[in-house]
Amino acid sequence: MELEWTFPISPVAASRPRVSRYGAYFTGPYKKFREEGSQVIYEVLGADFDLIDQPLMVDLECYIKQPKSTKLDCPKGDIDNFIKGIFDLLNGKLWTDDGIIRSVHATKEWAPKGEDGYFTLGIRNV
Repeated sequence: MELEWTFPISPVAASRPRVSRYGAYFTGPYKKFREEGSQVIYEVLGADFDLIDQPLMVDLECYIKQPKSTKLDCPKGDIDNFIKGIFDLLNGKLWTDDGIIRSVHATKEWAPKGEDGYFTLGIRNV
């Protein structure tokens, strides 16, 4: 099995949840990413997508929306936090749990100037 998708939502690095006496919750851009991302995932995969529950190799390319001006040659944020944010978003939608992933190859870079961010995800059996 080899599959690939493009998800039209700009990746956001996972942040730490805030904790109160009422439980844990997310704030800011990561909260918005999780809320909007869930809908995008279902639109791309389709309503009748069967969850994958077998060991996988994953190729992930993150294209982050560029600010109007920046001196950075690549987006801020650790690559592992971008991976975590996307993998958590895909849990229960693409695969049963990201624990089935055996290897990952990931990149991050700016989306073309003036374009919205997105990410591509390719999977194959181990």
